[in-house]
Amino acid sequence: MKCEIIKDLLPSYVDELTSNESNIEIEKHLESCSSCKKEFDKMKEDISIEQIELNKKDIKPLKKLNKKVLKYVIITILSGITLVGSYFYFFGFGWKVNSNDLEVTYYLKDDAIYFDFELTNGRVLNAWTDVEEPYTMSFTECFGSILDDRGVHPNEFSYGIHYKNEKGEIIFKDGDTLNLKFKDKVEKVNLNKIAEELKIN
Repeated sequence: MKCEIIKDLLPSYVDELTSNESNIEIEKHLESCSSCKKEFDKMKEDISIEQIELNKKDIKPLKKLNKKVLKYVIITILSGITLVGSYFYFFGFGWKVNSNDLEVTYYLKDDAIYFDFELTNGRVLNAWTDVEEPYTMSFTECFGSILDDRGVHPNEFSYGIHYKNEKGEIIFKDGDTLNLKFKDKVEKVNLNKIAEELKIN
């Protein structure tokens, strides 16, 4: 093949677009022709440099994108932690109450024994019953975001336990207790003893 034909075919050969038969002829010619070989080497070099430049251009935006994505991921995680922390801090899921910070009194009213709980450390009281375990209460304290029906931050809570059934019989069994769960202990209040103190027959 003539050099002019080879030089015309070289761009396609470099881009691997020529047929196997053409490749064989081109390679034979390149072995014997130093001028075409130089042209071929220059083309390969130009393509390599061009590819490197293109790769660099592709990589730079990706690096910027990765930094932006990482920044947004970190901001999202920190925002999530802040929101969850604020929820637990401000909406009543705070710290368990110490037993010496809660005053407990009890009295009889409408066939029920009522227990009044008052938190004395200046914080807001949150209390709830444990449905899985009868007569069990847990207490937490927070800084003042819970509002009661009166629109105030409560530091007290009342809990009533009926002591008679429909027939008027006392329903407490021996060993029935009101379990108060504090930070430092679980206090078991014997309901039969309370009933005796309140002179319930």
